[in-house]
Amino acid sequence: MLEQPVQPAQVLRSSTPSRFSALPASRTAITTAAMKFLSILALIAPVAFALPTSVVTEAPVEDAALETRQSCYVKCGSTCYTSAQVSSARSAAYNYVKQGSTAGSSTYPHKYNNYEGFDFLVSGTYYEFPLKTSGVYTGGSPGADRVVINGSGARAGEITHTGASGNNFVACSGW
Repeated sequence: MLEQPVQPAQVLRSSTPSRFSALPASRTAITTAAMKFLSILALIAPVAFALPTSVVTEAPVEDAALETRQSCYVKCGSTCYTSAQVSSARSAAYNYVKQGSTAGSSTYPHKYNNYEGFDFLVSGTYYEFPLKTSGVYTGGSPGADRVVINGSGARAGEITHTGASGNNFVACSGW
């Protein structure tokens, strides 16, 4: 004997109760709400994961300003010195002062008398030492720019002959 296929209308009239029909009305509403939420979440999740977490098209203004400050820690005349260049000159000067020696056959570092009356960052006996844009001064022509330290090696400031009259100094900007 051939079995007859079940018709959709017969399924709807089936005597087997739906698993949701036995739930109280409030629980059915909660289940329906949860299913709607999960459906929406399933639609949103791929979009959320596809969004970039950060988009940088150019350096922010703050970064550009920071880079300028790092590349021009001190400006003597039109010459900019980085923090590393000033620190290297200061360290070299202090090492010479401690050893009682000078760079090559030069007289640097030597005592700086502060005839101009600068209000330096630290007090003490001052020493001047040439600032260079490439490397540390080892002798020869000192150029116009100097780092000034005290006898303990602390940074007092930076000075330059550029823009000063005669053999005087003016302060560099940045300290």
